[in-house]
Amino acid sequence: MDKHTDYTTLGLKALQRAAAKVSENARKNNYKIPIWKNGSIEFEIPKSITEQSNEPEL
Repeated sequence: MDKHTDYTTLGLKALQRAAAKVSENARKNNYKIPIWKNGSIEFEIPKSITEQSNEPEL
């Protein structure tokens, strides 16, 4: 199987940035966002991210 293309990597990074902004906005304003847990959707206020995520393989 081929490695990921440049566009795939760029798309993944864009989605991660967008998700981080939504999570930050929800945390600041005490908004609940839908999160998939245990086979169902639960609404909760996201917790602060304290760990640095791993970069995807290129």
